Amino acid sequence: MKHTVITALFAAALLSLNINIAEAGTTNTKSAEVGVVQSQNQHQSININTASVKELVLLNGIGESKAKAIIDYRTSHGQFDSINDLAKVKGIGEKLVEKNKGVITL
Repeated sequence: MKHTVITALFAAALLSLNINIAEAGTTNTKSAEVGVVQSQNQHQSININTASVKELVLLNGIGESKAKAIIDYRTSHGQFDSINDLAKVKGIGEKLVEKNKGVITL
């Protein structure tokens, strides 16, 4: 009886350890993917006058809806004259522009 209980506890501990290792591997993979995207963004410039939604979402803090708002603004008002003009787009403030200044081009 003691042997069965000890074996069951040992098996449960091993199973728990395997699950934690599997979850840790998933987290590390996701972290690595985010790191690669961030690293690419640091070396890749994005022209806000020509970028597509797919390209604009690579900017820090820009999701699909803000990317579409940038394109809508650009369509309605013409090309951006300066990077700071991006703050004129609804939902995008000066802080967001500052975060991305090293990546944004015209």
